[in-house]
Amino acid sequence: MKESLSSVDIAVIVRELQEELIGARVEKVYQIGREEIRLKLHQKNRGSIDLVIEAGKRIHITRYRREAPRVPSNFAMLLRKHLGGGRIVGIQQFEFDRIVELRVNSREGELGLIAELLPRGNILLVDARGEILHPFRRMSFSAREIKPHARYESPPSRVNPMRMTAEELKLICNTSDRDVVRMLALDLGLGGVYAEEVCERACIDRHRRASELEDAEVQTVWDTIQEVLKPVMTGEGLKPHIVIENGERVDVLPFELCRYRDSDAEKIFFPSFNDAVDEFFTERIVESIEAAAQNEHESRIARYERILKEQKEALRDFQAKEAECRRIGELIYARYSEIEEILRKMDSKKKIVEVSLPGLTLEIDTSVSLFKNASIWYERAKAFKRKREGVERAIKETMAKLKQAQEQARAREVAVAKGAIPEKRAVRTNKKEWYERFRWFVTSEGVLVIAGKDATTNEMLVKKYMDRNDLFCHTQASGAPVVIAKCNGELSDRSLKAIAQFAVSYSSLWKYGFYEGECYFVRGEQVSKRPPSGEYIAKGSFIVRGKRRYLKAPLGLCIGIENGRLVAVPELEKDRLELFVELTPDNELDKNSLANKIVEFFNAQGEGEGKAGMVTHDEVLSLLPPGKSRIKAKSA
Repeated sequence: MKESLSSVDIAVIVRELQEELIGARVEKVYQIGREEIRLKLHQKNRGSIDLVIEAGKRIHITRYRREAPRVPSNFAMLLRKHLGGGRIVGIQQFEFDRIVELRVNSREGELGLIAELLPRGNILLVDARGEILHPFRRMSFSAREIKPHARYESPPSRVNPMRMTAEELKLICNTSDRDVVRMLALDLGLGGVYAEEVCERACIDRHRRASELEDAEVQTVWDTIQEVLKPVMTGEGLKPHIVIENGERVDVLPFELCRYRDSDAEKIFFPSFNDAVDEFFTERIVESIEAAAQNEHESRIARYERILKEQKEALRDFQAKEAECRRIGELIYARYSEIEEILRKMDSKKKIVEVSLPGLTLEIDTSVSLFKNASIWYERAKAFKRKREGVERAIKETMAKLKQAQEQARAREVAVAKGAIPEKRAVRTNKKEWYERFRWFVTSEGVLVIAGKDATTNEMLVKKYMDRNDLFCHTQASGAPVVIAKCNGELSDRSLKAIAQFAVSYSSLWKYGFYEGECYFVRGEQVSKRPPSGEYIAKGSFIVRGKRRYLKAPLGLCIGIENGRLVAVPELEKDRLELFVELTPDNELDKNSLANKIVEFFNAQGEGEGKAGMVTHDEVLSLLPPGKSRIKAKSA
């Protein structure tokens, strides 16, 4: 099975990339996994294009999207800094080697992004003089060194078979100590598959020593190389395809080869080699992702089953101990006179004595009355009852998690059976709006309201996203979010109350159990980060000048489903939600337990509509207010 692109493959890929990417603008750079980076490009005639580069393996345009990490890597950030906004002005393959360079005209001048697709591959950013600015990884070789500020040197070059003359091939053969196929694969850089193709078409025994070839045979080999590489040099006769043997994708090729001509191999043809390479490698990535997902599902199910077994054992233990303690307490009351008589006859000065009854031996504390002894056993029974009830709640939660994990596993099996997994795992993701990194909702009047999550996002909202005519809302309590309403005119009293309720609900007032809070409204132009002379403003704090409008609002939030997505809105806006859970401040459930309850509710509601697993624990947790809460109401 092919693991990486050969020099021949790269030559075809580069030809196609030159047609597709020259003039494209670099918008973003992501690092996906350990070795792969993706360039998000914009081409005037095509729109958005993703170019994937995997060090040591491949380079091609991809139509599949993979989820980018929330925090970009240092290397991705450096590439964004230097290449962001630049345009691709050139793409070339170094001679016939597995090295590709993208020339980018950036604000710093012309820079080069070099992708080494050799074993122990690398990705490097170089300046116009060829000096290395940033390597993906530092490396040392006998003939070169890859590190910052060093001049980039490519590996020692080999003969380019597309420019090589017959005389040059004869010289290589005469001085080679390898057999023919290895000479073609290594000395000329054709790679094993294409070297074997040349031998087969030239009718040359691949195991013969290259130095033993006659002049006529060398000429035949040279002619055959030109014939094999003609589609690469001219672009004519290309038939990009994937080869499938025994149901497994084994190769991706730019044109047909003799080795698969007489076999039972199935071929899937594509309009471009980029498309074929993308499908070939992406399918394997999808398979590895799905295998990892399956293992994760199985391990989650096994973990929940183990926890459930331990919880049920603990439940049986607590039930037995509770029943035993209660039985002893009742027995002391029922046989009070008999036990009292036994104690009188014992005449013992010990504090704890054993009293033997038919089928039972009791420990009695002689320092207190028998009634107190019975009460002690009842208190023990109550303690075990509380533990039993705690375990019962934990069992219910574990069973819900187990059920969810099993449903997800079954849903995956159905998707695999229908062939939906690749489509599901590798489709274009919906682009998120800029405000979705904050807390937000839209009022019934259609006004976007955005709130910060901490000092950093508060600062970002005011500095980057607040306009002078926006409405700025804030509470007097510490640890409160900045809330901004994107509006140019006056808002109705209902909208102002909803915004105020949103602001006070996400403040520390919730954590301290208040049921009402006060906040103020000002225009964006009244808010400044410039303190009076000689004073300092902490991060996330602001100076507000001019008249303020104060408004009180009850604390109350609803977590619900609107247009198929999970949102948090003030209680005043709950009527617009399809499903919701209404929350109020209370010292009942911590955030983790509350999230479990909410997930259980939504998934139970969605089960009947075939939407099991419609929300996740992390999604709910990110929307919850600070501190503990109580579920006040649920939608019918």
